[in-house]
Amino acid sequence: MSDPIAAIVEALDAALADYDRAAASSVVNELIASLRRGTAVPPRTAADVLGKLRCKLLFDLVEPLAETLRFAGISTPRVRRQYAQAVIDRGNPEKAIDTLEALVEATRVGDPGEHAEAVGLLGRVYKQLYVDAVNADPGQRVSPLVQGHLRRALEYYSSVYDSAPTQHLWHGINAVALLARAAADGVAPGGTPRDLAAMASAILAEVASRGDAADTWDRATAMEACVALGRHGDALVWMARYVASKGADAFELNSTLRQLREVWRLVIGEPPGVELLPLLEAHLIRAQGGGRLTLPAHEVGPRLQRHANARPDAQVTLERTLGREGFVTLEWYSTGLERCLGVGQVRRRMDRAVGTGFLVRGGDLDPRLGDELLFLTNAHVVSDDPAVRQKRSALAPGEAVVVYDTWKGVRRERRLEFAVKRLLWTSPPDAPARGAPPLDATLLQLDPAPRDVAACPLADALPSPRKRVYVIGCPGGGDPCVSLHDNLLLDRDDRLLHYRAPTEGGSSGSPVFDDQWSAVGLHHGGGLAVSRLNGKSGTYAANEGITLRAIAGVLRGGPELSR
Repeated sequence: MSDPIAAIVEALDAALADYDRAAASSVVNELIASLRRGTAVPPRTAADVLGKLRCKLLFDLVEPLAETLRFAGISTPRVRRQYAQAVIDRGNPEKAIDTLEALVEATRVGDPGEHAEAVGLLGRVYKQLYVDAVNADPGQRVSPLVQGHLRRALEYYSSVYDSAPTQHLWHGINAVALLARAAADGVAPGGTPRDLAAMASAILAEVASRGDAADTWDRATAMEACVALGRHGDALVWMARYVASKGADAFELNSTLRQLREVWRLVIGEPPGVELLPLLEAHLIRAQGGGRLTLPAHEVGPRLQRHANARPDAQVTLERTLGREGFVTLEWYSTGLERCLGVGQVRRRMDRAVGTGFLVRGGDLDPRLGDELLFLTNAHVVSDDPAVRQKRSALAPGEAVVVYDTWKGVRRERRLEFAVKRLLWTSPPDAPARGAPPLDATLLQLDPAPRDVAACPLADALPSPRKRVYVIGCPGGGDPCVSLHDNLLLDRDDRLLHYRAPTEGGSSGSPVFDDQWSAVGLHHGGGLAVSRLNGKSGTYAANEGITLRAIAGVLRGGPELSR
C-alpha cells in the first residue's frame, strides 16, 4: 500500500523544482486536509516540508501549514520556529513574539541549537521593528520606544554570540550590523560598550580559518564583516563565494539582500552597494525558484551607469574567484537592465498608460523594412480596425503615444514622447485575417524616428519547454518594470508561448525574452484555464505570448508594407 504522505512530499518536490506556486499551494492544501482527517505525519517530515517551502519564500504556505501541524499535535521546536519565521517574513513580526518567547523557555534546557535559533529570531523581530520604523520615518530614531527595539535586538543577538563566539557567527554579525546602525542613527546602544571593529575582525578571522569548510551562511557573514570594516574589495570576493554556494537558495539570498538594504542601507549609487547589490540581485533572479526583482524605470539608468563605472578590477576579481560564472552573471544582469530601455509605455494622449510595447529593428522581422526602429505592441492595444477598437477598447493610431525615459549618467535626461506616424501592419487578436492565424500584433512607425533608445534583439530560435523566460512591461500602467518570478516556459508551438512569468494589466505588448535576453515573443494575455498546446487535453494556468517567429513569418509572406 502506497504511503500517502510520501506521495504528497514527492508532488511538492516536483512543484518546487519548477517553482509552480499554484501546484505547491494545491499540495499543501492536500496535506492540510490529510492532517485534519487524522493522517499521521512524522514530525521530521513535517519540519522538512516547512523548510522546503521556506527556501522558496513561500511563507504564505508555511504559516497555515505550521498552524495546522500544531493543532494536529506536531508542535516540535523546529515546527514552531518555522511558523514564527513565516509570520515575521509576512510582515507581522509582533505576532511572532509570544511563540518565540515560549519557545525560548521550552528549549532553554536540553536543546541548545533550537534555543539559539529562537533567541536569534527574537532579535530579528526587534531589529525589524526598529528598521521598519526608522527607514519609514527617520525622526522615529529619537523615540524611546523605537530605540528600545534596537537595544532589545542587540541584547538578544549578543547574548547568543557571547555564549559561544566561534559557533554563533550569524548572531554576532547581526550584533555588529546593529552597532553600526546605532552609530549611524545616533542611538546609544545600551549595555556593555562593544568594539564593533574588533567583533567584526574576530568573526571574519573565524570564517577564514574554516577554509573550504565554510558553509553558505559563513560566507555571507564574512561578506558582512568586510562591509563593517570598510574592506569593500574583500566584501565583493566573499559575496561572489556566497552566491556561488549550493546552499544559497532564494531564502538565503533574499535574507541577505534585505539585510544589506534595510540595516546597512546600501544603495546602488555608491560603494559598496554598486558592486554587491547587482551580484546578489542577479543570483536571486536566477536562483532555481526565482526570487523577485522589480526595478522601476528610474533605477535602470543609474544601475547601468554605476555598473559601467564599477572598479575596473571587479570583474577580474570575480572571474578569478568563481571562474567564468561570476563574470557571466554580472554581464547577464547588465544586459537585462539594457533591455528595459527598449520597452515603452503606450498611452492615450493626455491620459493614462494602457499597454506596453518594444522597439525592434524592422529588418529583423522582414528584410524589406531595413534598419528603421519600429514599435511592436498588441492589436488589442493599438489597432486601425473599428471592430477591434469596439470589442477590445484598442486605441486608434492617432490616439496613441509611446513614452520612453532616457538617461544621461545617473540622472533622467528627459522623457521622450513619440506619436504614431503610421500603422504598418496589424493582425487581429481573435478572428483569423484572410486565412492567417490571429497574432494580436501591431507594428508601428513612430514620429519622430527613435534615435536615443535601443532595439530589442530577436532570438534565432525558440527556447525549449522547462527553460525560463523573462517579461519586461508596464504593470498597472506604471513605469516599465522588470518583474522576474515564477518564469518557467510551460510549452510552445510555432505560434504561441505558454509561461508562468507574472504579468498585470498594462503588460499587454511586453517583450518575452529567453535566458540570453533575446526577444522570443509578444505577451498578450493569459488566464487560469488556458487550453494546452500541441494537441494536449485540458487546461492550465498560464500566460500566453505570440512568437516573434510567427509574426515574422506572416510579415515576410505578405504584400509590401506601405511606408
